[in-house]
Amino acid sequence: MKLWMDVMRDLESVMADHERLFDAWGEGGVDGLVVGPLLFDAQDLAYGTRGVAKGQPPVVTFDPEPRIYQDLGVAPPAPPEEQHPNKRRQLEATLTAAKERGFSVWIFTPAVGMGPGGGHWADEATITAYAARTADTLEHYPMVDGGIFDGPEWGYEIAPHHMNHRSDFFRDLPEAVRPVCERLGYDFAALVAAKDRLEDSFHRLDRRRLEVHAGGGFVGACQLFEPGVTAWLRFRTDALTRFVADVRQAVDAVTSRRFGLGMGPRSACFAPLAGYDFVRLAEHLDLLLPKHYIWQRGFDGLYGTVYRYVETLTHWNPGLTDAEALGVVKALFGLELPGVSSRLDLDATFPDAFFDTVMAEETRRPLAAVDDPERVVPWLESGRRPHDGDPVSAGDLDRLLAAAEAAGLRRFLYHHCGNLTPAEWTVISRRCGRPWHTLESDYQPPDRPVL
Repeated sequence: MKLWMDVMRDLESVMADHERLFDAWGEGGVDGLVVGPLLFDAQDLAYGTRGVAKGQPPVVTFDPEPRIYQDLGVAPPAPPEEQHPNKRRQLEATLTAAKERGFSVWIFTPAVGMGPGGGHWADEATITAYAARTADTLEHYPMVDGGIFDGPEWGYEIAPHHMNHRSDFFRDLPEAVRPVCERLGYDFAALVAAKDRLEDSFHRLDRRRLEVHAGGGFVGACQLFEPGVTAWLRFRTDALTRFVADVRQAVDAVTSRRFGLGMGPRSACFAPLAGYDFVRLAEHLDLLLPKHYIWQRGFDGLYGTVYRYVETLTHWNPGLTDAEALGVVKALFGLELPGVSSRLDLDATFPDAFFDTVMAEETRRPLAAVDDPERVVPWLESGRRPHDGDPVSAGDLDRLLAAAEAAGLRRFLYHHCGNLTPAEWTVISRRCGRPWHTLESDYQPPDRPVL
């Protein structure tokens, strides 16, 4: 097994020391880099600030090429006020050095710095602006292999307090989506009505019906939930697939060669609710990078999402037990967690069966969607505070990697180099390359809890 290293929001520290870092990472099994967002002076962007800089605002790394925007019929973004010529040269030298070593090199969120779009990510104006900036970024750095999108996606959480509705399933059908519905042949009002009925049903769960239907698969779920929701879910998938297809077509139309494109969807169990269809996406993308995030609390972790569903459903339905709420989770996601019968179990140690069954299946599902296992590179994060979540030990990381490798995985993406702890690097290098020993190396993992 090999890995790619994610370089995020502190480009300067890697650019200034890239030869030494690349030597150490290469020895440990790294054969690729994912770099971005391409912003200078972004090292103060931390989890707690959610993208608000503590010091100077970050600066994009290049000037826009007007021709690309003109060809796609959209307005270009303004060039950055700060040019940073030395940093620009350092960045290009770093990317070139990585390619000369034989690393794969990908730009994360290549649309950062895009010009004005429309009212929603799924509308045509926004898609075109997104594609134009993506193409501009890739053309400006021709040594890279391609770009990786982090979303967009539809909300899949239901907890009303979670991340200020960052990912709220029931608040993710705004009026701005009406034209998108019409373009794709859906009745916006009917989708809203079905969504509202489903939300109402989540506040009035019938324990008898849960007992009868929660374990009944698709047919049981249709008896348990609002049947009209299937059209809403199809719309979400159609809209997201259309976004990717349109971006792919537009980027190919204005670039000098075919760059690779990848996307980082939710973990397989949550992906359909967020609008991701791995099979359809694989027709337009070169890489699938599902989030193998497992932590409790924080955001985007598997245990944390399940916990919030159970917590919210039992809050909305007094008298509903945790076990019954977990039945709803199973009916929605097909997800059954070994050894988990209550919220308390989600704060306990991950059992071996979680990795051998759940994470193995989470690995097999995206692999089944592609024609080459090299096209699946899941994001992994562990350490002290992954995505603001509870710690995930190096031992748990090792168990996850063992299960994923046994399921057919060949490569993963570690998020990210600034968070890497000595314990994690010990596990990773032992499994993927030459084992790292602190007394024999001039490389020490930074172990900094930053985004």
